[in-house]
Amino acid sequence: MTHQPLLRRILPGAVVLLAALTALSLPALSTAQTRVYPGVDVLLSGRIDFLAGKRIGLITHRAATGIGGWPTATLLGLDPRIRVVALFAPEHGLSGMLPAGARVPSSEGSIPVYSLYSDTLRPTSGMLAGIDALVFDLQDVGTRAYTYISTMALAMQAAAENNKLFVVLDRPNPLGGERIDGPVLDRAFASFIGIYPVPAVHGMTIGELAMLFNREFGIGANLVVVPMAGWQASMQWDDTGLSWFRPSPMIQSPAVALLHAATGVMEGTNLSVGAGTNVPFETVTARGVRGDLLAERLNRAGIPGVWFAPQVAGTADRRTGGIRLLITDPRQFLPATAAVYIMTAIRDLHPGLLQFVPSGDKRRYLFDLVWGTDAVRRALIRGASAESIVASWQDDLQRFEQTRQRYLLYTRSGMIIAQTSPQPVRAEVAAIKTQVKPAAPKPTPRRTQLPACRDRPVICGGLAGAGVIR
Repeated sequence: MTHQPLLRRILPGAVVLLAALTALSLPALSTAQTRVYPGVDVLLSGRIDFLAGKRIGLITHRAATGIGGWPTATLLGLDPRIRVVALFAPEHGLSGMLPAGARVPSSEGSIPVYSLYSDTLRPTSGMLAGIDALVFDLQDVGTRAYTYISTMALAMQAAAENNKLFVVLDRPNPLGGERIDGPVLDRAFASFIGIYPVPAVHGMTIGELAMLFNREFGIGANLVVVPMAGWQASMQWDDTGLSWFRPSPMIQSPAVALLHAATGVMEGTNLSVGAGTNVPFETVTARGVRGDLLAERLNRAGIPGVWFAPQVAGTADRRTGGIRLLITDPRQFLPATAAVYIMTAIRDLHPGLLQFVPSGDKRRYLFDLVWGTDAVRRALIRGASAESIVASWQDDLQRFEQTRQRYLLYTRSGMIIAQTSPQPVRAEVAAIKTQVKPAAPKPTPRRTQLPACRDRPVICGGLAGAGVIR
């Protein structure tokens, strides 16, 4: 890979491998149905010389697919240029259908399956002994309190310690890339639920997060990221033309992923969010809640992108009340903010009703681990307003936004994507953006387009705006 030294000078220990560096043979992206190609398609449609002949350990599941819906495990397993010699299964297993918290079994066979959610949460030296590279391809849901990015971080640590190449095949964030919300994790509350200081809703792809984790938190893995082609950060999932496969049993659709970001963070309270029902994460209910009063109060608050309808659930002897979330504008909806408004409204309307449950070890609250801080719980207990709680994390979000700018592979425009195919645009090699000192004038970088992208501007088109800084 001839441009590897240049990219290493920009960010030591990380390489961004793009369609621009490969001889591509993908079909034209002229229709809305095939506008986005995940990293696995970009990899297999071009030169993958850096993996040729290597023994591959693949961290994946059913939800990680190419554009035709074929699982990454199948696509890589059938490619004669590489050898998949081991599979690694995250929480919910390779199928993605095991319940939350259930131990994932390992299995023997011609290709062993090692569990990363059982006795160990990371690959051991023994598991890695027979492989040359770890390839990571999991469909994440865009929130910190979901174990897949923790699995990635721990696997990166193991790869660094055992001198193994670590390759991330990027894929869309179902919440898009222009929304960040919620508190940045306090390291005192780090756990497998949330491992590093990023916001509750981070607005990054797994490839972008991998680069941030690798440098900001000192992992130091030999990292390669294979970005998508055609993805833009302002896209909702329906804009991508990709099929959705459940990354876990209750995340049935991209819409549920967005709702999960708002109500899943209420785990560790006595509130029910519809888990296990046919409308998971769509409702918030509890015994004794007046849904009509709660909905009226929340709608008066004018929370962007959502409307609240009264909800009644349960049988006559176990009746619960609450609200149903109706997303009116997914691009404007701020999930963590909405969660705080819901919990403060329940607390104020029904004093004493909102309760917090200690975690399994009884020393910490599960709610604090989910939120990555005890500040939200303490603020709710002392009667702080929703406005003040949301305001309390804004400074940290601003600092995180400055940090994340250095690792963004896709432009953040804030534009709403029209329901038509994007126009082919000039594409370039993506790399890490250099940080500009506030007092210095912003330089105008000179960008370079490689021959492969000039030959195929459509497949490279989604990478517009990113370039090698020389």
